[in-house]
Amino acid sequence: MSDESSTTTPIADPVGPVVQAGEIAEAVGEAARIDNEGKRVDIRNRGSYVRIEVDGGECVLHRVTIEEQLGRPFQMHELEVSMPSFVGRIETGTETVRFYLANFATSAKESA
Repeated sequence: MSDESSTTTPIADPVGPVVQAGEIAEAVGEAARIDNEGKRVDIRNRGSYVRIEVDGGECVLHRVTIEEQLGRPFQMHELEVSMPSFVGRIETGTETVRFYLANFATSAKESA
């Protein structure tokens, strides 16, 4: 996982988690890139925490993707415990967590 984004231009409509530094932060950063393919993902290591921001007003993270990155079983409550903050609004579940802006209030499940 790279510590900084490749550009200094701020993300438009950023959303995403702020996670305590460590293995979960690294896995969540990589999962953000995989689960939000085609969107810009900035990962900033700030020492004690990692800020993960996804462009475009919506970030979806799947439990299975995080689990694959960790190489071990993972439950979403582990993310909640290691996430002192986030940007946007949040919708949590056992399989998926979604960060979004108010104008993205319709769940991805409903729009499918």
